[in-house]
Amino acid sequence: MGRLYTICSLYLPPRVLVSRGELDGLVRQLPSPFLLLANFNGRHPLWDKGASNPHGILICSFIEDEGLEVLNSGDVTHLHSPTGTFTAIDLSICTSNSLLDFNWQVLQDLHDSDHFPILLKSVKSEPQSWSLRCVLDKADWPRFTDLSSFIRPLADFSTCAEAVDYVSDFLISVALQTIPRKSGRFTKVPWWNAACTAAVKEKRAAFSRLWRHRGDPQCVEAFQRCQVLARCILKEAQRASWKAYVSSINAHTPFTDVFNEVRRIPGKYSAPPPPVLLSAVRTVADPRTVADLFAKHFANVSRRNPAILGARHRQRMESLGMNFSSTGGKS
Repeated sequence: MGRLYTICSLYLPPRVLVSRGELDGLVRQLPSPFLLLANFNGRHPLWDKGASNPHGILICSFIEDEGLEVLNSGDVTHLHSPTGTFTAIDLSICTSNSLLDFNWQVLQDLHDSDHFPILLKSVKSEPQSWSLRCVLDKADWPRFTDLSSFIRPLADFSTCAEAVDYVSDFLISVALQTIPRKSGRFTKVPWWNAACTAAVKEKRAAFSRLWRHRGDPQCVEAFQRCQVLARCILKEAQRASWKAYVSSINAHTPFTDVFNEVRRIPGKYSAPPPPVLLSAVRTVADPRTVADLFAKHFANVSRRNPAILGARHRQRMESLGMNFSSTGGKS
């Protein structure tokens, strides 16, 4: 992201009074630049279209006196379920020198909560490239074998590197034709069924009606009913799927299969961290470039050059030789 940010998450209960000195003391402890992401339970025209409340007035004066900035764009962030009203009580506050570093957005799905998820995107971060994974179980191996006949003989190549590049490119092109691939970004949970799909669809339809007719008691009641029903159906599907899977486990079930199934049940995808290196004071995130940098590094340290760091130790260890004889047991 270019520099280090301090992130502070804060929650202020609606009926608990907070003094201005406590907020000032909090800011003094946060190294700049920082992000203060908080549910302040405060309303003010600076970020909310509704009327002000004591928390909102306090937070507004705190922001102005400290020279801070609000990333909120005015969109609502919270649904008050009993009344069906929408408010913006979740604030994303930052220092003035980092206001232009982020894009602020509210996702339009509650995800079974009463707060809308808030997405902060850094404008300086490197985009993560998603590498496709080969699905070897569904590969057409007979066709792969038929297509893997090299057209050019190896005698046509002047160097070994040229021949290796040809063979690699040829096999990759054949693999793309015969082996399906997937990104792996989304994992379908094993317990999801048609009843879950119908319940979630009905809940989203009820929420859309509530969004159009805000505060309508009938829409509020219908959304609450669909929300509770969807939650019960999803929980029951999880419970039934888990019982069925546990009953199928025996002493011969590999641990890998068990752990993979346990990770799939929550339905959460954990993205693998992107390969990032710092080369010549420059951040490199492209997987191919990262691989080339590793190759150059290992090529340099593997050369028989006495000036390279660690060369003497390597030469001394290589001169000792290796003993492959067994110390016991059957050969």
